[in-house]
Order: sequence, then C-alpha cells, then structure tokens
Amino acid sequence: MSTNTESRWPWVDMLALLLSFLAAIVTFSGVVFTYVYQTQIAKAALWLLPGLMLIDWLFTGIAGFVAAFFCLRRKTIGWLRMTWLMTGAFIPLIILGFSIGLWVLIAFLLAVMSTFITAIRQKSKWLESFGLLMLGSICNLGVLALIIISANSG
Repeated sequence: MSTNTESRWPWVDMLALLLSFLAAIVTFSGVVFTYVYQTQIAKAALWLLPGLMLIDWLFTGIAGFVAAFFCLRRKTIGWLRMTWLMTGAFIPLIILGFSIGLWVLIAFLLAVMSTFITAIRQKSKWLESFGLLMLGSICNLGVLALIIISANSG
C-alpha cells in the first residue's frame, strides 16, 4: 500500500516515531526519578498506590510507543486506534498524578503530536479519533479508580 505521498515524505513518519519514542523515554525517566524520590522519603510508602500508578504510567508510555511503531510499520487502522487509546490514557494520570503531573504532561504532549502526525498521514476520521482518545482516558480512569479503591481498602 505505497502511495506517492508516502514515498515522498518518509521523514514525517520518522518524526512521528521519534516523538513517540521521546514520550516513552520521558515516561521511563519520570517513573525512575519518582521511584528514587519516593524511596528517599523515610515515611513514604511506595506500595500500593504510588507503585501501581507508576506501573500504569510506565505501561501507558511503552504501549503507546509500541502501538505507534506498529502503526507506522503496518499502516493498519487497528494500530492507529490503539495509538489513540494509549494517548488518551495519559489524561487521567495528568489529573490524578500530583507529583508526576508535569512529567506526564510532557509525555502526553509528545504522544499527541506523534498521534496527530500519524492520523494525518493515514487520513483518519477525526471524530472517531477524538472518541478513541476519550475512551482511552475513561478506561485508564477506571483502572486508576480500581487501584485507588484497592489501596484504600487494604
């Protein structure tokens, strides 16, 4: 499925992949720095709530990069949808993650730019894309709510 536009601008695909990779790097760095900071505080418990939120954030960043990689490699709508879902999953982490909010915001902005570039290149429907972004946000909000409930009950 090679069109004339795809062969003329391969650097745009590389830019989208680079932005997604940077989002994953920012996510990984933020998780490591937050983990190290949490272990420095004597009375701060790392498990259950902060640790599970960090794992959720790390999964979101890595899964977003993997989805973007396969989206650009295979050029299928399924991987583009997964990229939108993973990008939306950052939104609740920005809102609920007080100490990690800035790191998540930077990763989210990088992921959004990457996903926009990919969506433009694949000529996706914007209303469906926005819906998938919100669905990813709602799903991760549900996961975070379960994490918070389990941390408070245990």
